[in-house]
Amino acid sequence: MKTAISAVLLILAATAFADWTSIGPEGGPIYCGTVVATSPPTMYVASTSSGAPLLKTNDGGDNWQPAGATMSSYPYVLVPHPTDTNTLYGSYSSVFYRTSDAGTTWNQSSLGSNTYGNDIAINPLNPEVIYVAGYKHDGSAWRMTSLKSTDEGQSWVPTQIDTFPSTTVYSVAIDPVDTNVVYVGAYVDTFSIVFKSTDCGTSWTPFNLPGRMYYTYSLYVSPADHNIVFAGTLYGVCRSTDAGETWTRQSTNNYNYRIVSVPGKPDLMYSAAYSNVYRSTDAGLTWAACGAGVDGTTIRTVLAVPGESSTVYTGSTAGMYKSTDCGATWNEVNHGVVIGKIPVVAFDPGSSGTAYAEFIDNAIFKTTDDGVSWERQPTVLSCGNVCNILFEPADPQRRWMLEASG
Repeated sequence: MKTAISAVLLILAATAFADWTSIGPEGGPIYCGTVVATSPPTMYVASTSSGAPLLKTNDGGDNWQPAGATMSSYPYVLVPHPTDTNTLYGSYSSVFYRTSDAGTTWNQSSLGSNTYGNDIAINPLNPEVIYVAGYKHDGSAWRMTSLKSTDEGQSWVPTQIDTFPSTTVYSVAIDPVDTNVVYVGAYVDTFSIVFKSTDCGTSWTPFNLPGRMYYTYSLYVSPADHNIVFAGTLYGVCRSTDAGETWTRQSTNNYNYRIVSVPGKPDLMYSAAYSNVYRSTDAGLTWAACGAGVDGTTIRTVLAVPGESSTVYTGSTAGMYKSTDCGATWNEVNHGVVIGKIPVVAFDPGSSGTAYAEFIDNAIFKTTDDGVSWERQPTVLSCGNVCNILFEPADPQRRWMLEASG
C-alpha cells in the first residue's frame, strides 16, 4: 500500500501515467524561470526533477499546466526570444534547447564535445546571435569559454576567454544598447572576475571584483543606463557605473543566483539569494531581505512581470510564491505544480483518512481527508529530510521519525 500511494504522490506528469491522479501536496523544486511579454504575460518555470515538464501560467500563477513535451534534462536557465513570444531557449550541460511553439516541442543542438554551458544571453537587436557562457576541456584542463551562435543556436563557435585552468563560469550578459559589448562572470585562482568583450566575443579583458566575492552567479545590465552593470556573487552584489571596469560591493547577502529589475521601474530590483529574496528600491545601491513567508530552500529564480510593478514571483524547493506588495508578503501559488519528491507516506492507525507525507526539501504534510487537502506541519527540530515515519502501537499519539542524515 505504501508503494502505491507514494507513486500517486510522486507523479510528475499526469499524461505520462494516465491511470493515476495526483492528490498532492502541490509544489516542488523550481530551478529557473522566465517571463514572456504576451498579453497577459506568460511565465514558464522548470524543475530540478529530470523528466518533469516545463510549467507555464498566463493567469498570474493561479493555475499552472505543462507547457508540452519534457526536456531530456532540466535546464539551468530559460531565456525568451526578444520579439517572438513562442520561442524560448534553455541549456543543460552540453545541450542547447530551443522551442518555437511555446514549449510544446523542443529541438536541441550540441554545444560541442567536452563543453558545458551555464547561462544564455541573446542579442536584442539581432536575435540570431546568442552567447552561452561555460567551460570547455582542451585536453589538459577545463578552460572558461564563450560560445557564440549566429543562427539561433543551431551551430556554435567556442572562444577561450583565458588560459586559467579549473575555473568556474556561471553568467553572461549583453549590453542592450551597444550589443558589441558582452560580459562573462568567472571565479579564477581566488579572484572574482568579470570579463568584458567589446568586439562581440572575439577578445576579452578581465576586471576584478572587490575582495574575494567568489562565484559570479549572475550578471545584469541596467535597462535605464547601460553603463551600470550588476554582478551577483557568493558574498554579495557588486555594481559598476563604468561598464564593468571598476566595481563597488553594495551588499553582503549570499548566493545571488539571479538579479532582475521591474520592467518600466528600473530602480526596483530583486535578487534570488538561496535562502531569501533581497530587494533594492534605489537602483541597487542598498539591499534588504524581503522573502519572509517563502517556504522551502534554495531560491534560485525571481521573476518581475511587465505592467505589474508591485508584483514579483520567486521559486524554491517548495514551489512558486507570489507577492503583490513588492515582496512585503508572499502567498503560495502552486495549483497545478505537482513535481514534489515524496519518499515517505505513513498512515495514522488511530485516525481514519489521516496520513503524513514527507516532501523533500520542503516540509512534512498531513491530510485528514484521504488526500483531498494537505496541511503543512511545523518544522521538526532542525532535522533534514525524513526517510521514515512510524506510530507507536501502544500509543498512536507518539510518532517516530527517522532523519535521512542520521
